[in-house]
Amino acid sequence: MAYETVSLTKEDGVAVLTLNRPDKLNAVNMQMRKEILGILAELEADNEIRVLIVTGAGRGFSAGADINEFAAGNEDPELQQTVNQSLLAMAKAFYEFEKPVIGAINGVAAGDGAQWTLAFDLNIASDKAKFGWPATALGIL
Repeated sequence: MAYETVSLTKEDGVAVLTLNRPDKLNAVNMQMRKEILGILAELEADNEIRVLIVTGAGRGFSAGADINEFAAGNEDPELQQTVNQSLLAMAKAFYEFEKPVIGAINGVAAGDGAQWTLAFDLNIASDKAKFGWPATALGIL
């Protein structure tokens, strides 16, 4: 299957999910969330996959939520509610995934990206990895 915002490879029981919006530091938009949720459901049912590795293309893991969607949500309450629900669904989906999830953190992991790492079973971070929760500076928990 072709994806717009991620890539998926499978080999020898290992699935590698790569966040693939390097021009946006892999900022998470609604399309990415939909694709990841579909992939997680697919991998859950695939008995040949024993572990999932999640990483980011380019110089970062994920800068977090795509702030362009938040700006649009300020003008459209229904969109904001959809975005908020999808944020929660992602963290829950990674947390409840029944196979081990390994985060390969290769740069910035902020916002959604950092939150997801908390739901992974194991994280391996490069010496360039940086974790951050920018929402706390905005008073958002």
